[in-house]
Amino acid sequence: MSDNTGKFKKAMRPIDVWGLALGAIIGWGCFVLPGSAFLPKAGPLGTAAGMLIGALLIIIIALSYGYLIRKFPLSGGEFIYTKEAIGKRNAFVCGWGMILAYWSLIPLNATALALISRFLFPGIVQQGLLYQIAGWDVYAGEVVLASAFIIIMALVNIRGIKQAAWLQTAIALTLVGCICIVTFLVMCSSDWSNLTPGFPDSRRWWKGVFSIVAMAPWAFIGFDCIPQSAEEYNFSHKKSTGIMISAILVAAILYVAVCAVTAVGLEPWQQLLAERHNWPTGHVVRNTLGIAGLSVLGIAMFCAVVSGMNAFYISTSRLMYAMSIEGSLPKWFSYISPKYGTPSHAILFTMAASLFAPWFGREILLWIVDMTSVGAAIVFAYTTASAAIISRKNGDKGQMWIGWFGCLCSLFFLSLLIIPGMPGYLTFQSRVVLLVWIAIGVLFYLNIRKSYVKGQN
Repeated sequence: MSDNTGKFKKAMRPIDVWGLALGAIIGWGCFVLPGSAFLPKAGPLGTAAGMLIGALLIIIIALSYGYLIRKFPLSGGEFIYTKEAIGKRNAFVCGWGMILAYWSLIPLNATALALISRFLFPGIVQQGLLYQIAGWDVYAGEVVLASAFIIIMALVNIRGIKQAAWLQTAIALTLVGCICIVTFLVMCSSDWSNLTPGFPDSRRWWKGVFSIVAMAPWAFIGFDCIPQSAEEYNFSHKKSTGIMISAILVAAILYVAVCAVTAVGLEPWQQLLAERHNWPTGHVVRNTLGIAGLSVLGIAMFCAVVSGMNAFYISTSRLMYAMSIEGSLPKWFSYISPKYGTPSHAILFTMAASLFAPWFGREILLWIVDMTSVGAAIVFAYTTASAAIISRKNGDKGQMWIGWFGCLCSLFFLSLLIIPGMPGYLTFQSRVVLLVWIAIGVLFYLNIRKSYVKGQN
């Protein structure tokens, strides 16, 4: 068993861990995708059904996470679980997928600030047009804005988990409050008949529902940030299961609420989509509640972006630290700041890698995020299988069956994404990005194989 314990400060309260999970789950997509993906694919009723089904399947998977956190309260989470249950080779595959899934969401959330500014403050940040990539205009002003937030959040994380946790909790609670206010006001002042029909006319209802279910690994990725900071809890690890489940349920409700706001606001939702607004949700809120309502929505989206960046900084750096301790990344990443007690080298590397991303435009980053659902589904499968194997060895038959069922759920998510003709099948560009990342991982593994696999367990 790994011995990377006792090096972090135990400063995270239950509310901080809950805020970490919710803030990681609810990011830019909750506000942008209702008009560009959720409603076009499934309609209001199909989106609600797909999100709730997806949330229930993710909760089944989360039960295995809770079990493993109690058994292995270590930074590194899924990577450590897989190593202990299945071996180092599979642990590397699991960790490699997690790095991409976690890291990519940092610059993506940062570039979402450009979307907020384009709608709330048109023309202010969009200064100095540099070039266009995949139809997306890249402005120097937006690059500077995204880069500034990437650097600021890195500095916050370097200064200590307690400071980052307090920030995360405050932002997560503000996020929930703002969405509740906007939802209540819009629903009270709108014609609910705008929500009909419940499903798109262009596809069968079940295909719409399962196209949303296929997005569940991406939509709810973030609850699995909880085990990454397990060494920093100041409370019993037995509480982690309840914290994860509550964060997933609240996130599902928030997704459905923002989608309902978009669909119900001004006119029948299909007519709204046909008008092709840049940001349908913002258009609805501005025309229903005015600038004040739009400002509240903007605060909610800003909180989601910052909390997502903060959560994935914490998770990515702890994962890289754990992988370094186990020999699958260079030892440089396992450095802990003697002053702040944080993996400062891993945080700085994450920051440096993120600073390249805004220069490539948002569309290319979306290709990366589209395939992070594949990485998340694979990681979920490894984790639930690990829980089943470990619980079988320990005689915990109930957890063993929960683990295997969770593994089947994970493989179901994966099948929706990689099998041609399935509702969530990846776009061509996302498949190319996935293959490139796999190829890089194979080359890196071949380079470290002798020292990593033959090293001490």
